Amino acid sequence: MGRDDVLPVLYDLVVTIGSEISVKPLLTRTLQRLLYHTSFSAGFICLDVSPCEHEGGVVEVHLDAAVGDFDLIGEIGKPIHLPCALICRSAGREDEQAALLSALRCTQTQYKAYLRLPIDQCGVIVLLAAEIPETDLPLTTMLQPVLSHLAKAIVLCRSNDASTSVLVKQRDMLEQVFESSYSSVMITDDQGNIIEVNPAFTRITGYTLEEVRGRNPHCMASGRHDKQFYREMWSDITEAGHWEGEIWNRRKDGEVFPSWLSINQIRDKSGKLLHYVGTSSDITKRKEAEAQIHQLAFYDHLTQLPNRRLLVERLQQAFSVGTRSGQHGAVLFLDLDNFKTLNDTKGHDTGDQLLVEVAKRLDACVREGDTVARLGGDEFVVILESLSTTSDEAAAQADMVAEKIRDELSRPYQLSNHIHYSTPSIGVVLFRGNLQSLDDVLKYADTAMYQAKTAGRNTIRFYDPVMQAAIEARAELEEDLRHALERDQLRLYYQVQMDSRRRPFGAEVLLRWIHPERGLIPPAKFIPLAEETGLIVPIGLWVLQTACAQLRLWQSKELTRDLTLAVNVSAKQFRRPDFVKQVQRTLVESGARPALLKLELTESIVLENVEDTISKMRELKLLGVSFSMDDFGTGYSSLQYLKRLPLDQIKIDQSFVRDIASDPNDAAIVQTIIAMSEVMGLLVIAEGVETEEQREFLDLRGCHAFQGYLFGKPVPLEEFEVQLKGQ
Repeated sequence: MGRDDVLPVLYDLVVTIGSEISVKPLLTRTLQRLLYHTSFSAGFICLDVSPCEHEGGVVEVHLDAAVGDFDLIGEIGKPIHLPCALICRSAGREDEQAALLSALRCTQTQYKAYLRLPIDQCGVIVLLAAEIPETDLPLTTMLQPVLSHLAKAIVLCRSNDASTSVLVKQRDMLEQVFESSYSSVMITDDQGNIIEVNPAFTRITGYTLEEVRGRNPHCMASGRHDKQFYREMWSDITEAGHWEGEIWNRRKDGEVFPSWLSINQIRDKSGKLLHYVGTSSDITKRKEAEAQIHQLAFYDHLTQLPNRRLLVERLQQAFSVGTRSGQHGAVLFLDLDNFKTLNDTKGHDTGDQLLVEVAKRLDACVREGDTVARLGGDEFVVILESLSTTSDEAAAQADMVAEKIRDELSRPYQLSNHIHYSTPSIGVVLFRGNLQSLDDVLKYADTAMYQAKTAGRNTIRFYDPVMQAAIEARAELEEDLRHALERDQLRLYYQVQMDSRRRPFGAEVLLRWIHPERGLIPPAKFIPLAEETGLIVPIGLWVLQTACAQLRLWQSKELTRDLTLAVNVSAKQFRRPDFVKQVQRTLVESGARPALLKLELTESIVLENVEDTISKMRELKLLGVSFSMDDFGTGYSSLQYLKRLPLDQIKIDQSFVRDIASDPNDAAIVQTIIAMSEVMGLLVIAEGVETEEQREFLDLRGCHAFQGYLFGKPVPLEEFEVQLKGQ
């Protein structure tokens, strides 16, 4: 190569270097131009070569580019070991260096010369020749400006490669996300025609890209949404560039399914619309789960009818409808008669079968807009809407439906292998708008149902305000009774008990409630309430403690030290496991003599659990406490049990004493009781003795203990003690 040829070579190399933007093609093209303009037949480029500490040493390098030799090209990117003298020295041409060149084991050609061209300390270009080139031109000097330019180009290309690599990784990542996303992705052009979908789209809809490309997404419309729905959707997309919501679509196989869809506009920097991207998820399982949760929350699991929670919502809706329309509605409260008997005799499975069948029949009796609900157990509620605006007509309509329901529910039921007959008791209450509260309407319907029960079952009753007032009064009385003990409103009255010589030998304590506003409340009014609510247990304990405390006080006085006190014991109180201990503790704490305490039990208490009764009575008898059977003859006493009971006394009920002188039957019963008591060694006392004639009759026939108005009414303690002093 002559000197005049160098300039074109340099120009060609500069153009080559400047036209490349990536390192690998830059290096390859540079080598190709150098080999083209020189007499060298092969060459390679090593970058990032560190200077050798010892010129005679070996350095590990990577070939970044190679041309001209097939074996050499095959080693690109692989580590090879070359002598430092070959690549780390300054630019120059070497001849007769076969020993050094032989270290390049990757080539089959035995090169005899090479040209070393350092690239500004970042690498080296090595050109190999099989024969020594003819020219003596110092190419190393001539090419140095180009190599300096090449070094700068390498730096720029590396920066570009790094940036491109990041973009490529981002692109690959986005492609991977697009391909592997569990959500369906659909891309359309600016006209809304599909141009791309991902595999999830195909999995969810069943459509491949080829089947939907160029089509409008409306091809998957379910038909469940009207035009207004889509108008509002596209209004949001146009104005805000985005829409998101629940939508029903249709799969390729025709199945309609719910999905959660998000649509976004894609615009360029100038704001020009390029694409629409729709991302959606199949929410079928979520909707099924929501439906299941709703079913569990609002429906009865056995009958699948609405439960109390949904009933309240439906009733509130009915109130709102009535307010707007002025029409009445009605609530029917149903209870199955004698359902407990079926459960007890046939088992709960059979009872459940009946409830399911009742639910079906109720559903068939009402209109589509009405509601049938199960509150629990055998209680059902029916809400009738849109009845007449006049109360009389509305009541007639409700009654007609109630009669229909009663007829249907009274038909025989086939339960397992037997036929069962059942009847309902139905309470009905009318409502209109919000004139009554929801709670009141349900309460009134429940009250009416109990009226139907009281009337003999299998009956329909409309709500009676008089009965409701009585129920509300009872509820108020119950609330006051709960606080009567703590507010010191309870008192003990004492009714004297006399022997045949009119000598007082004891008294019966009777509970009285003196209310600060209501005054003296009769025992018949509050004792049953205390029994029902369980308040009789703490009240009964108070009575026992107060009576024993009074006995202790009387023991210190000559007039009263031998008086006995009879205390009535309720069934709930007696059945408590700790009753015996309560009596023992009360006697010890009060210091009263046990022999002066007499506990009065009714026949129902005694016969409820005979063995338990006998056990408790015997324990207390060991302390010295005595027992009397109250109201004897009014129940169903069994002599077999009576003879086993450790009783001390039998009290003849006042219902037999009242007509003892005029009614032969009562007279015969009383004589029998007295005779039986004598045989069994029991004392006998008669209550309700109001006349001298009654006393004489009893005394002549062997009853020598009496209690009644003839001797004294129940009075407060102070009056009782005054009576004793006057005897």
